[in-house]
Amino acid sequence: MSGQQRIVYKGQNQDFMVFIDDPHALYEYQNGDTTVPLSSVVSSFEVYRPVTGNGTSGMIEAASNQVLSEEFGDFKSIEDEIIPQILSKGELQKVRKESFA
Repeated sequence: MSGQQRIVYKGQNQDFMVFIDDPHALYEYQNGDTTVPLSSVVSSFEVYRPVTGNGTSGMIEAASNQVLSEEFGDFKSIEDEIIPQILSKGELQKVRKESFA
C-alpha cells in the first residue's frame, strides 16, 4: 500500500502543501499536459500549512485566505492561481505516518 503524497511549497515566511491523488497525473500536469484536469491531480482544492508555519511534520491546518494573500498576493481563486503555483514550484513528498508504541 502506497502512502499519500503531497507537494510542499517553501514560502517566504511559511510552508504550504497540497495533497496529491495521482503522482502520474501530477507529472503530466507539470509537464504541460493541458488535458489533465486539476481535479485528477489534487485530493481537494484546499491549501494547508503547518500550525507552526514551517516544516513538514506536525499538525497542519487549512491556510486562511489572509495567510495565502500574505504569501501569494491578491488572488481571486485558490484553484486557478494558488494551487497551480504550488504544484509547479513545490517539492513532492511522501507523507509518513507516525506510529506510537
